[in-house]
Amino acid sequence: MQWMIPVIIAIMIYACICYWIKTKKILPHVFAFAGPCLMIKTEHTKIFDKLARPKKLLMAYASAGIILTAISGIVLTLMFVGSAVLTMISPPEPVAIQNLFLIPGLNEYVPSTIAVWVSLVLALVIHEGGHGILSRAENIRVKSTGILALVIPIGAFVEPDEEDVEKSKLGTKLRMLAAGITNNLVFGAVCLIILCILLGMVIPGANPYVYGVYDGYPAADAGVLPGTINLSVNDVPVHSMADITQALTGTSAGETVSLHGEYKGDACSYDITLASVPEDAIASGTPADSGFMGISFSDPQNLVTMVNTLTQPASFGDAVTSFLYFIVLPLRSFTGMEMLSFVTADSPDPAILAAPFPGFWGIIHLLFWCAWINILLGTFNAIPIRAFDGGQMLREVLRSFAKKRGIKEDSVLRLCSIISFVLVMLIILSILIPYLAV
Repeated sequence: MQWMIPVIIAIMIYACICYWIKTKKILPHVFAFAGPCLMIKTEHTKIFDKLARPKKLLMAYASAGIILTAISGIVLTLMFVGSAVLTMISPPEPVAIQNLFLIPGLNEYVPSTIAVWVSLVLALVIHEGGHGILSRAENIRVKSTGILALVIPIGAFVEPDEEDVEKSKLGTKLRMLAAGITNNLVFGAVCLIILCILLGMVIPGANPYVYGVYDGYPAADAGVLPGTINLSVNDVPVHSMADITQALTGTSAGETVSLHGEYKGDACSYDITLASVPEDAIASGTPADSGFMGISFSDPQNLVTMVNTLTQPASFGDAVTSFLYFIVLPLRSFTGMEMLSFVTADSPDPAILAAPFPGFWGIIHLLFWCAWINILLGTFNAIPIRAFDGGQMLREVLRSFAKKRGIKEDSVLRLCSIISFVLVMLIILSILIPYLAV
């Protein structure tokens, strides 16, 4: 719970700044409040006029975006309903409170790196920029734009003229509302495609490496570290997993073997007294009658094969599976995918995976987080909850339907509120039930 102290301090500083701005009426044309959120806005919105010039192209793009948003909203809603039902039937382990927030550094799965922060800011700008550009393409005036902060920047906003919006046709409203989601999903998909192409360029190393070390076994006692490149065993050069197996064949518990290698470019040597082979290692294929160092070796080519399997799916089903792996990749410690940590944050030893050009891994990390954050932000905004774009689109569709059939608008608004309430409660229950079941 060490994270709570800096969070509380940050909240207190934020509250003091907001109190000072509000009581002293500091720059009222720049600062405004929406509940506890601070709005930092500007009325200089001419950039949207310039970006909205290819009107026909933008309107066609946003029209396709309506369909994309509707599909995303339906799929994610069904997933939330299914998840809530499964949580009620079989509650999982509760999620740490800080992991409920997409705050880099606070959320243990989202590192506080330049790539993550740049991706987060880009996602917000791309989303709200879509609303602003389509507003002007549809001849809706934009009154202001800016940043929404709650201790830290949590969003951006575009404020279209309410009278213009109200007078607009249904298609115009839907295109304007769907534009932000469409931008996020399209940008995320483009980043994902480029990411897959670049990952296909990595070059595997020529020697096996230490993937993991068994706690309490000889290699751990000798100080062998994961990521060590294995060059030789008992002065016999090794270039494959088969070479390691061959070098250890005929050894027994109590015998001492030497391991020579490199760790992050530095030469290293270890004398390791072998132990008996544990049952789990026997089950995975280690001969029971040989000695055991307590090392799990892997071949760099295995990493390349795994990456190629995910980035070059052979069928639609494989593509869906790869996409789901991509979504859970930041949770790699729980999904058995820690081998792919180099995609999200780590830069692998060049002797394991060599980059084709300088700065390669920084670009990989930026592309991954741009894709991940944009896709999640876009799909989450498509949920038909009143505060989200998906909820506002549902409201406008039902309002139009009701108006044509003489149904009172109050009935439509009541139905939208019920749908929003049910979905919010399902999300809250999915979070709370694991804690209550402990």
